[in-house]
Amino acid sequence: MRILYGTDHVFPSTAADTEQVINTVAALGRRGVEVELIAPRPRGAEPVTADGLRRHYHVTGPFRVSQQGAPFPSVPFLHKSIHAVAVCRARRPDEADLLYTRNLWMLGAAIRRGFRVAFDHFRPWGDQYPALKPLLQRWMRHSRFLGATLHSRMAADSYRRLGIPSERILVAHNGFEPSRMQPRLDREAARAAIGLEGDGPIAMYAGRLNARKGLDVLLAMADALPGVRFVLVGSEGRGVIEQEAERRANVEVFPWQPADALAPFLYAADALVVPPSTAPLHRHGSTVLPIKLYLYLAAGRAIFAPRAPDTEELLVHDENACLVTAGDPSGAADALGALLEDADRRARLGAAARILSDTLTWDARAEKLQTFLEDRLAVTPLARSKGRVMP
Repeated sequence: MRILYGTDHVFPSTAADTEQVINTVAALGRRGVEVELIAPRPRGAEPVTADGLRRHYHVTGPFRVSQQGAPFPSVPFLHKSIHAVAVCRARRPDEADLLYTRNLWMLGAAIRRGFRVAFDHFRPWGDQYPALKPLLQRWMRHSRFLGATLHSRMAADSYRRLGIPSERILVAHNGFEPSRMQPRLDREAARAAIGLEGDGPIAMYAGRLNARKGLDVLLAMADALPGVRFVLVGSEGRGVIEQEAERRANVEVFPWQPADALAPFLYAADALVVPPSTAPLHRHGSTVLPIKLYLYLAAGRAIFAPRAPDTEELLVHDENACLVTAGDPSGAADALGALLEDADRRARLGAAARILSDTLTWDARAEKLQTFLEDRLAVTPLARSKGRVMP
């Protein structure tokens, strides 16, 4: 199978979206799929290579890279739409079996150009932006639309409500790379490795440090639990969260860590925290089953997270996680304090989380994607005339 993967992300980057893309193409490559990543190249930027991306993201697997000029990288709508049209004009539908993309505008442009197309995403676009529903229904009911690979059941259900046939929808949770979790460390060895002194309880968050991630709730919990060390890993400067952290004696901030350096931080924790906030999912809509959750599971530490439509797809309260009501810092602090005082419960939750993680690797996801796309290609011949919309 030959895939053109069209993306509007600028590489390399610390953004989780770019990690998801690179791990996807690398894992497909390891399965023998021929993948060419078509990425934007802003004016004046150095060209990127496949070897360079493999080094930056610490992945293995064959894939190729080409770049298309990107005149407006700082204006998101223009960047996404112009890049989408440019990619589809520059390539021919017969160059590959399909074009795969996370760019909604590339989906439409590719269908018009004559490509068979698959769409990969985490957002329930129709729910978040109702004005997009007619476009989504038109494009995803087109005869050349192979299907959508969604990162959660929550997102998949939103497309089913639009009338997209179930055979064109695959729920494909993201994953993690097992080699990044090696060597496995006990708590004390991990703390020594990263310079965290002391044996007191640590609640750790690993991810972007901005208000969109619900970290205001986490800081409020830190105020209520002065005896707990809150460690935030992922700083890329001195923003609002970093400044707020400086005012609290029990909050420590560490810089963003590359993929091959994060595991010791996770092993050093007593509890790994997804901030119990409604903001990332409902207010901003930018986070659905965050990639850090898959590393949290693989670390085998107790996970503390909000009850939410996305997290509850993988996390079950008191089986593999401690789940609390989102948006209640006081109640969350009480629950976290109780969890940190119960070592047996933490060990039980962590062990169950690690068992679940065995099924959530990038390679396991690539196998699902390959099977789904090959099945869809078998019933969707490449037409030289314009495709038709399903009745």
